[in-house]
Amino acid sequence: MAGDARECRKRAARCAEMAVTAGTAQLRSTFLELSKNWEKLAIALEDAFAQLVETEENMLKAQESVEEARRLRKK
Repeated sequence: MAGDARECRKRAARCAEMAVTAGTAQLRSTFLELSKNWEKLAIALEDAFAQLVETEENMLKAQESVEEARRLRKK
């Protein structure tokens, strides 16, 4: 699946392999560019996932703080 950074890296590696055996300089350049783009996508997906995890952790901390404040008010 293209939404998986590992899969993107596999595709990047495959494009790099194909660049080695490309018959023309233009084809080689195209495969290398595709490889680079797959790598960029992998990095972007990893960054987005890390931000999502961080956001979820912050939301949980905020929710815990609100619940603790409610408990303290009831006392």
